[in-house]
Amino acid sequence: MYKKNKFILLTALFTVFVFTITSMIKPVLVHANDNTSSTNAENSNQYSTFNLADIDVAVTVPNNLVTFTQNVTSNNSYLEKIGAEDVEQLRALMKVNNVYLEIIPKDEVIYEILVSGKEAPNNYINFNEMDKDTLESQFQHYVDTWANIANDSVTETITNSFIDTLNGTHYYVTDITSVANNEVTIYVRKYYTIMQGKAISFAIQTNQNELTQDMKNQLKEIVSTAEYKEIKKSWRDTPFYTEILSTVLSLLIPILILSLITYLTIRSSKRKKRM
Repeated sequence: MYKKNKFILLTALFTVFVFTITSMIKPVLVHANDNTSSTNAENSNQYSTFNLADIDVAVTVPNNLVTFTQNVTSNNSYLEKIGAEDVEQLRALMKVNNVYLEIIPKDEVIYEILVSGKEAPNNYINFNEMDKDTLESQFQHYVDTWANIANDSVTETITNSFIDTLNGTHYYVTDITSVANNEVTIYVRKYYTIMQGKAISFAIQTNQNELTQDMKNQLKEIVSTAEYKEIKKSWRDTPFYTEILSTVLSLLIPILILSLITYLTIRSSKRKKRM
């Protein structure tokens, strides 16, 4: 009876240990970001919140979408879906373009959502601190500046624009048609705001015939979750940490399981010999 109870205890302890380790590694493998949290227990299996410390914004994303941050690791199983053969190159591209979160569908990648940001221009204040006239005046200047862009690589045209307020935050919203020199047409909807001294953009883009209403609604849902607040950067929030952690733990778990199986097999053999 004692041996049976001891076996049950060892198994239970090992299960708790594996569960703890898996909980630690889950954000690294699934979301490529250890700085995530769930809004509440009821929604924990439906949504994940990404605390983007560099741009002081928290964004909540449905778990039926795939997400990449600047800490994406090489063992992320969805890298092929975005054509990323080299994870280092993906990290570099995200950094160069100030992209902190990339979101795609799990099945067919017919669109992508990019959350990007940088320090706001010195002559701009937070949109929520502007009066209505200033907000609209700055909006017109914003649209006029980006209305028509043409260079050797791309031609962009704003086809629609308006101001929207989501969850108490004002946004400049633009629909853009972008034609590259390879004649590929990209359709974009972008939400732009300045908060916490940061210029933040949420953009959805597709190379399909157009942006569908479902795509626009998906972007709007994500933008509506944005919380602008000071976020302290975790010492774990680095590519080196997440890469090493995911590699070590992915090797450690199988070894521990094999060790437990070997231990239990040996114990069982000894008991049989004694009998």
